[in-house]
Amino acid sequence: MKQRYQSFSVLMAAMLLASCGSSDDSDSDDSDSGAEDVSYSSLQINAADYDAWVYVSLTTGATLDLTDEEAATSTDWQLAFRRTAIKLNGGVSGSGNVQVALADAQDEFYDDDGAADVSVFTNAVADTEAAALEVSYDTSALTFSTDANEAAWADWYEYDTSTHHIAANTTVGWLLRHADGETYSKVFLDVASYTDITARFTTQAADTAQFAGTEQSVSATFADDATMLCLDLDSASEVDCDENSADWDLLYEVDTSNRAINIWTNGGVYGDGDGAVFGSIDATELADYTSATLVDSYDISSHYSEDSSSNPFSDDSWYAYNLNGGHLLWPNFRTYLIDTDSTDDSASYFTLQVSDYYSLGASGSPEIRFQTMSTGE
Repeated sequence: MKQRYQSFSVLMAAMLLASCGSSDDSDSDDSDSGAEDVSYSSLQINAADYDAWVYVSLTTGATLDLTDEEAATSTDWQLAFRRTAIKLNGGVSGSGNVQVALADAQDEFYDDDGAADVSVFTNAVADTEAAALEVSYDTSALTFSTDANEAAWADWYEYDTSTHHIAANTTVGWLLRHADGETYSKVFLDVASYTDITARFTTQAADTAQFAGTEQSVSATFADDATMLCLDLDSASEVDCDENSADWDLLYEVDTSNRAINIWTNGGVYGDGDGAVFGSIDATELADYTSATLVDSYDISSHYSEDSSSNPFSDDSWYAYNLNGGHLLWPNFRTYLIDTDSTDDSASYFTLQVSDYYSLGASGSPEIRFQTMSTGE
């Protein structure tokens, strides 16, 4: 199975941008850096809205004026952007057949343990890194995938390789935003197995800024042949799992036949609410939290992540965060190969990098650079 990494949606203080994304075909020519001349198209995207997706056509090099409903049936777009997130027109995210592969992993930007090498990141020259866009990659040697659902709630279980059983990871906890988008809880799992779950939690009521009341506990057991159960933390009880409602806060899924073991929040993938999660956080540290939204007078309410679709952009992220303090994003100039239609052998391929996250002057404005690739099969 392909190794998957949690996509941390890094959210910083939002500044609403008045300008729209615009395309800018450019030739990179930096004589001072010694970089080779590389011809590519670039596009600055106003993706600052936390809720709205911005749809992009690589074939026209422009953003498209599409609602989410229109985009669901449109094949005019290949990628969509929202803050740091990128989704594809394919799989669970669209009616197209777009798929993506990681073509250049930029391993030199990371150490042997996978940690970002601060010196490499901060000294990288954008024009020099653009050379990877001109490579004719061997598509037969790459692993392509499209969008699949991924839960933001991670690191919650431990797997015993000898017994093949799972157990709750009790060393960590999480902050959960309820389906109403205004109530929060800090949550610890005491039990997580193939048959049942027990969660302890303390709640921060809507329109307040601190946890109050005593810690509560809720447990539930799967009904016969069921693979999902839902918990409502507001009532501390198990409720019906209506995937289109906002009546639950946590959906526990154990479907061993399909190798699906997840905890979902209400919104993003399942549910009609505004749920999200922040963590994992060391359990001892989290126990001392007095608020789910303010930590040391710093507002963390924008740090919560919704469930979303995953793809090579999230599995192999295009950025590192907070390398030198300041809570900034740094691009790693990974090169991705976009197959615009996996069902059509004559469809175009694009090489693509995300080269900036502040292209319009504030966070949430990624700049992409891309060009059509002549395949080397």
